[in-house]
Amino acid sequence: MRRLLFFVLLLSSMVSAQEMGIEAQLSADAIALGETVQLTIAITRDASQAYQSYQRPELADFEVLQQGQAESTQWIINNGRQVIRTVEQHVYLLRPRHVGTCTIRAAVARIAGREWRTKELSVHVSAAHKRSAALSAPSFLLPETVDPLPQLPDGESVHLEAHADKSTVYVGQQLTVTWALFTRTDVLRYRVVHEPRHDDFWSEDLFSPPGALSWTRQTVHGQDYEVAPLLKKALFPLKAGRLTVSPLEAEVTSLETAFEPGGSVTRRSPAITVEVLPLPSAGQPQGFEAVNVGRLELLAQLDKSEVAAGDAVTYQLTLRGEGNIKNVRLKKVDRIEGFKVYEPTVTHRPQPGDAGGGAKVYSYLLLPQRGGWLTIPAVELPFFDPVEKRYFIARAPSQAVKVNGDPEKIGATLAEAKENLLTARIRPLRNIHHLASRLGEQVIRGPIFLWSLGAPPVLLLALLGGGALRAVLQRETARGRRRRARASARRRMREAEMHLRAQRGPAFFAALARAIYEHLEYRLETRCEALTLDELASLLVQRGFDDETTRALVQELEACDFARFAPAASGPGEMRSAQRRVKELLAAIEATR
Repeated sequence: MRRLLFFVLLLSSMVSAQEMGIEAQLSADAIALGETVQLTIAITRDASQAYQSYQRPELADFEVLQQGQAESTQWIINNGRQVIRTVEQHVYLLRPRHVGTCTIRAAVARIAGREWRTKELSVHVSAAHKRSAALSAPSFLLPETVDPLPQLPDGESVHLEAHADKSTVYVGQQLTVTWALFTRTDVLRYRVVHEPRHDDFWSEDLFSPPGALSWTRQTVHGQDYEVAPLLKKALFPLKAGRLTVSPLEAEVTSLETAFEPGGSVTRRSPAITVEVLPLPSAGQPQGFEAVNVGRLELLAQLDKSEVAAGDAVTYQLTLRGEGNIKNVRLKKVDRIEGFKVYEPTVTHRPQPGDAGGGAKVYSYLLLPQRGGWLTIPAVELPFFDPVEKRYFIARAPSQAVKVNGDPEKIGATLAEAKENLLTARIRPLRNIHHLASRLGEQVIRGPIFLWSLGAPPVLLLALLGGGALRAVLQRETARGRRRRARASARRRMREAEMHLRAQRGPAFFAALARAIYEHLEYRLETRCEALTLDELASLLVQRGFDDETTRALVQELEACDFARFAPAASGPGEMRSAQRRVKELLAAIEATR
């Protein structure tokens, strides 16, 4: 009972979060030329409202690399009233065409005769640095269509697929692996049984579902599938050779398997095998570290170029680019002539998207030891570029600082002036031998103590009374059976409504037939689905059903069986008519005495 109450309150609180209308969101509002941004447009409406049209926004400033569409249905209880909401999402992967401000015009949806518009959005596009155009590549959370397409097993309505973006890489080069779920039926529950193992790789997670799976439609060898991304990882090989990533194993419950023994199926994705090449020895520069693989750039800057004696400066070294940035080794700057160098603070800023990489910032605090012009020497980082297949040296240029005054004299003056400024404010410790003004004494001597003594017996009585009440409520009565039968019928009709909206004819008529059989079982207290239609008709007559109701039930069950195996014979109009007839038959079953 408490779980049901909590669930109702949770759904009620979601009503305000899912307001009616249309909304647009961007994954980023500032990118570099050559990078991508994801635009998501969500249309939320009541399922009962007519949905006339959707007009996508004008995207003249962008190149549309990829687009997809997904739809979900929510059942919400608001003030005792059930509301069915439909959320339709349109997702676009965009790449800007020019530097500057790129504008996304309003998207328009027409719902129940009213026009809804999104706000205009803009993306600031900066100039790409010299490597960014080559580094950037389309990135999307959903599995990309690859060539050749995966050959999915015949006869399986649910399948797990794994795809790697490369078959050959160098040691330390990024390999992006995506796992996806392909299905031709409705998935009710998904659970990972075994995660993929990749012991010979350094791993970084790029994507995992935050909650419910996100679906899009994809055609594979002429067959339509609903596809949901399950996992995406950036893997960096630690050694050369032929390395393997083990399969992802998951348990999936669908509408097809929910009523079968076991209720679910277990699926495994294919294993991923990749050829890892060793780093070449030819042209390897002195000081090269084996983990420094990628496309890297090194920058240096000072927070000020002129300081007074006794003041410190902050020197920042920024390593950025693509690769396993977190593990790239940059030679530590521990001695600079004319400065006292303190330990650096290191900040890692990952780059969103599938390309991996990002930036790692080393911040040094430098205290000048003498006056005049001081120089911070250049810093070099040898690395291997797996795209160019050769070694480079990233170089941060030297920096100059002017120090006004003599830091040695300032340091002597400060040493003489040192004193303990807190002495006057330090008070001596003293022991307290009583509990006056203590919380414990107030609890022991106050009414709270008496209440705490009486609480356990009161709670015990409440638990006993609650158990007795629960036993009374759970007793099998005619009223209870009728209540559960009505709830089951409403659930089956909602399931049929979902299939009708998605134009899944066989599933729609199967749900209607199941609703009739379950209601008859409640009324007759007999397993009816195992009977032939002739046997069922005889049983109905024996139990007091009139000839007209009996004939209507048998005809409707025959029609459902025919429509399940000949879905082309039934259009949306016939499906709506069948839905109305079944509602009337359910009422007739309950009214028969």
